[in-house]
Amino acid sequence: MDPIRSVRNPRLQRVRELTRTSERRSQGRFVVEGEDLIEAALRAGATIDDLLVREGVEPPPVDGLVPLVVAAETLAAVSAIQSGTRMLAVVRSESLPVAPTVLTGAALVLCGVGDPGNVGTLLRSAAAFGIEVVVLGAPAADPTAPKAVRAAMGATFVVPTLSIDDPAAAYPGARLIALDGAGEMDIADVDLTGPVLIALGAEREGLPAAVRRRAEVVCRIPQSPAAESLNVAAAGAIALAQAYRAQT
Repeated sequence: MDPIRSVRNPRLQRVRELTRTSERRSQGRFVVEGEDLIEAALRAGATIDDLLVREGVEPPPVDGLVPLVVAAETLAAVSAIQSGTRMLAVVRSESLPVAPTVLTGAALVLCGVGDPGNVGTLLRSAAAFGIEVVVLGAPAADPTAPKAVRAAMGATFVVPTLSIDDPAAAYPGARLIALDGAGEMDIADVDLTGPVLIALGAEREGLPAAVRRRAEVVCRIPQSPAAESLNVAAAGAIALAQAYRAQT
């Protein structure tokens, strides 16, 4: 069978639609690119609705699914990473891990972190440090955005996320610890045993005032005075490593 060479193919058009947040939400699906991430989705038991492979590439077996073979330049035209794409999958959002109803350990709370790369990187750190859930407060980036999925490196299928208007209220029985460069305590001196919510704000806007008021403590990560601040993903990784030590 000749490979598909037109981007007007309905299955390719669907992939293009799913680059938009509104379409991912309305369809309940998102796109995963690359063999490694597709394998991670399959290992986690995620439901794959469609699979597109570049001509000459051997697809992984997916029960009940016939892959669509696509010409290299055509697949690149609908890809978020373009020329490097060998394989794309459409995954059902409902098959992602579900947030716990009760928190026993640590949760990461992201207040308005709008960059999908940072959200994905923090998901990856959350997986590394055994975080139970990542709570996303508006206007946080969509964790199923293409850039977020790539940055998460498979953690999308391991760490549950929860989107909520008031992220600090997601688990009322948990203590809330906020992280800010101007915090009054060193994070190393803060009790991070669970259940605990560790809240970070956007790099420009910082933490919402309501989160600061409700926090048990606003802490900081010590750093050299020569540097203005840490990237939110780097600060989050340090905080989650501290929480992991406290939980284990």
